[in-house]
Amino acid sequence: MDLSGMWVRPADPAAPRSNALIRMLDAKGRLMLPLTLAAAAPAPAERDGAVLTVFLPGSAERPRPGFAVAALPLDARGRLTLTAAVRREAGIPDGADVLAVLDTDRGVITVTAASRLSAGIGDLLDGLRRPAATASASPGDEQFGADGVAPAASVPAAAGDAGGRLRIVR
Repeated sequence: MDLSGMWVRPADPAAPRSNALIRMLDAKGRLMLPLTLAAAAPAPAERDGAVLTVFLPGSAERPRPGFAVAALPLDARGRLTLTAAVRREAGIPDGADVLAVLDTDRGVITVTAASRLSAGIGDLLDGLRRPAATASASPGDEQFGADGVAPAASVPAAAGDAGGRLRIVR
């Protein structure tokens, strides 16, 4: 009897087209974005700490006073060049992986060094995992996984069981 599918929970599928991506800057500090433009244009930008916001051509928004940095080159193929001065101010090392979030409705791109997010990524991944079930302390209660042995965190709560315990009846 194969019980391996007993503890499988379906996951919600990811969005068909994500607006967040992690990419490595090339040797010239360029970031390839999934955009095509009619022509190359300078893109106004602002920096708020380690977060850089770039305003695409046609965006109704503009950099806030006191946060503006020099406009960044954006070519028709969607390559955004993060200049050395802007990278240094935002704490983005040469050749770094960056997280870029595109908001096409607002016409902005938000960029930060991926390394700045590493402390919180573990917590975010834990949030995507299924919740831990309560371990059973009653004699006679046993928990089994697909391999015959499973920690309490891998056994889901039984339907209708408020205690979150799985009771094996023999």
